[in-house]
Amino acid sequence: MARRATFGPRRTRVPYAVIAALACLAGLGLLLLPLFVSFPWGSAVRLVMVLGTVGAWATWSGQRRNYPDAVTIREQDPRPPVLFLRTFGKESSYFSRRELPSHLTRAQRLKARLGEQYFESLKTLEAFVRSELGERVGPLVALGDPTDRLPRDGAARMWVDYGVWRDEFRRQIADARCVIAEIHVSPGLAWELAEVFGSEHRRSRLFVFTPPRAANGRASFAVSVNNRLLRQRPESWEKTVEFMAEIGYVLPAESPGPGAVIGFTPAGAGVVLATAATTAAGFVTPIVEALAVMEARRGNTPDI
Repeated sequence: MARRATFGPRRTRVPYAVIAALACLAGLGLLLLPLFVSFPWGSAVRLVMVLGTVGAWATWSGQRRNYPDAVTIREQDPRPPVLFLRTFGKESSYFSRRELPSHLTRAQRLKARLGEQYFESLKTLEAFVRSELGERVGPLVALGDPTDRLPRDGAARMWVDYGVWRDEFRRQIADARCVIAEIHVSPGLAWELAEVFGSEHRRSRLFVFTPPRAANGRASFAVSVNNRLLRQRPESWEKTVEFMAEIGYVLPAESPGPGAVIGFTPAGAGVVLATAATTAAGFVTPIVEALAVMEARRGNTPDI
């Protein structure tokens, strides 16, 4: 069943705080139940785990409901934004595990991972780089999917009417300091990228990434499993190259490997700026350096 499209800031009457509190109380009650009546401990524990998941989901959803939209973010932060492009319906494709502080020992990292809530442990591309981009480049913004019930963790959204979204998108391109795209082949993303390519001053300000990998060359098990279950697996490099070529951007035929940051020349030729990045800083630093060079040439370095 298709979700109903709505425009403007997300509003919901779902009492997420109440649901989380009831799940917590019910879980506590179930743990005490076997002490007073004949109720199997195993069944009680399994039900508590289910209620814990419900409580975590409700807490996470309540936090999302309070995320500011793009209009509010732009009012708070006047810097030129970073525009995020992706395919609607593929926004739950996970990019990496949540980044942990680098100073943690192996035991501390394991403890932190075991204590993570499921809904906070995996990060999409936009959620993974949002804070780093916000600190060093500009606020991350995007046009929102009108069928979203809640704001998403990552770019601040603006939900505009079907009749004006193209004009709004062109305005956002003109305002943006740079553009980041997560590639999943679709007509909508193709149109947006064609608009970026057609803008002479923004064509070379597009950046795309490849997902990071662990030191052993493997993707996080949790990331891989969840992407498979959600049917949100990253696009293959071959399809990405073909898709971008149809727009005018030329990527290297051979994949640059995991953790790559790819920029483009004014003619649209792909340039690998970094590889093997695993942290948000590792992905954002090449963008900062590339923008500094471009802006120095044009003499329009923003106040950052």
